[in-house]
Amino acid sequence: MPSTHVHPHPTTERLAQYGGIVLAVVMVAAGIGQIALATMGLPLFLLSGLVTLLLIAPVMLLTSATPAVQVSAEGITIQPRVWRERFVRWDEVRAVKDYPLIPPKDVESGRRLMEGKRRYRPAEGKMLIIPSLPLPYRFTGLFAGEGFVGVIGLTNRTHSDYERLIEQVEKYTGK
Repeated sequence: MPSTHVHPHPTTERLAQYGGIVLAVVMVAAGIGQIALATMGLPLFLLSGLVTLLLIAPVMLLTSATPAVQVSAEGITIQPRVWRERFVRWDEVRAVKDYPLIPPKDVESGRRLMEGKRRYRPAEGKMLIIPSLPLPYRFTGLFAGEGFVGVIGLTNRTHSDYERLIEQVEKYTGK
């Protein structure tokens, strides 16, 4: 029977993903506008326009890094809010690795204080390297050190019932 693993705070996730898309659209318009100003004789705007366009990459991370997923024996269905739902067969998953885009335990003293020693739980995460994923997921691969290849992250902070999720992923991928 398939299991679904969504963000524990759906409103926060929805705001982040839709906000990321809005910000990316604004950045594209601003970058193009700055480049247009550069062609009108204001050369400093060329550099700022290019930088603005390059900064779209980390914004795209908000929309694709850790989407909700549904796991079954056949594969994993990626269910982001702003992109198309996508089914990935288990044989398309090239590797399962530790997810490097989560904070290490020793840098979260503020979070530990806010949540309390009993409630605090260090961040945990795995990433699935899936070369067949389209452009938005390739930014995650770039920032995770895998190159420009499709990657999704699965973490205990962005997925409900994380332990069961990882157990199923490891069982079905054999990795």
